[in-house]
Amino acid sequence: MSLREDAFDIMRAAIAAASPAENTARILAGLSLPESVTVLSVGKASVSMAAAAQKVLGSRIKTGLLVTKYGHTGTFSSPYFEVIEASHPVSDENSVLAAERALEICSACGEKDTVLFLLSGGGSALLEKSGVPASVQRDITQKLLSRGAGIEEINAVRKRMSLVKGGRLAAAAYPARVVTVALSDVLSDDPGVIASGPTVADDTPDETVKKICRTYLSDVPENALAPLFEREPLLINDGGFYYAGNIRMLCDAAVRRAALLGYEAVCLTAALTGEAREQPARLLSQAGPFAGKRALICGGETTVTLRGAGKGGRNQEMALAAALLLDGKDNICFASVGSDGTDGPTDAAGGFADGGTRRRMVAAGLSPEEALCSNNAYYALKAAGDLIVTGPTGTNVNDLTLILTDMPASGQ
Repeated sequence: MSLREDAFDIMRAAIAAASPAENTARILAGLSLPESVTVLSVGKASVSMAAAAQKVLGSRIKTGLLVTKYGHTGTFSSPYFEVIEASHPVSDENSVLAAERALEICSACGEKDTVLFLLSGGGSALLEKSGVPASVQRDITQKLLSRGAGIEEINAVRKRMSLVKGGRLAAAAYPARVVTVALSDVLSDDPGVIASGPTVADDTPDETVKKICRTYLSDVPENALAPLFEREPLLINDGGFYYAGNIRMLCDAAVRRAALLGYEAVCLTAALTGEAREQPARLLSQAGPFAGKRALICGGETTVTLRGAGKGGRNQEMALAAALLLDGKDNICFASVGSDGTDGPTDAAGGFADGGTRRRMVAAGLSPEEALCSNNAYYALKAAGDLIVTGPTGTNVNDLTLILTDMPASGQ
């Protein structure tokens, strides 16, 4: 197979292996849960996790609510789960509807009840009822997303604006026992950051939040930010927090698949961060002039600072930046993809680049350099035939980036 075919094969295999269904079922089977359980499944992997809960618990599910991104429900149907689709990465009216329904369900629980939360990335936007006007909440979120804030910084602010995040949803269920199973899309695996921690009391210091506001929200009026610092102690009956997977699961699967395809495979990092367009140069410098087949694998989540009005996402921007560096080179390729099948506000999961990508863009009448300057990676990669489109994958454990090389030995 070609490097391109191998890259797509490795990505597909890794994403499939990172599904939370098996781990969620295993965790639930090992827990001591009552005969009647309320289940809330929220996030981009909520369908996979809800299906696992239905398999293990069946009719023991008294009330179920599933909240996911538009188009991610697929063929899932269940007599136990009410399904609400909402917007990501910025909340919409359905996000509020979902949050109000979740609060209603939790508030109806008593001390003999158990509420099972199945959480995954994307939950921050999909489930939101704000303590500030919705327009202010959306504006602040959009500013944080477009100005290069990291997910932990974004969620620190989101928690302060919300009536369901930072433990408030679990507090609404008090004195019911709350059990959480989470698929982490957070590099630190901090339970308070995954989906903005609806079952974990916010312990972010005020000074940390103020620093984030000074860095990214200096143009937001002080009176709009004042509610972020009005907090009350919460009562939560914590029944345990369990992990169904994280970025390491994705990277390990990619390494295994690459090795099966005959590559000398190594994971460089499972915590890749920083400005998306700057990472390819650093990563490609480690590819080296080594003979044979090598696979360099990274997991993480970069950020994009918007400089133009183009269309794209962080993985597409990395692929476009890599295309400029690989122009005319043989035996090497670069690919980056969001494990959830979504990269930015697009229908693409990411992008691919090899030595011919830039030439294909130019032949289509586009300037890849101008596209990078205007954050217009989507259309540039589409013109080259190098967009990666997977559709919803049922998982969400950050991003997978890989470099494949097949260099001939010296003298050949």
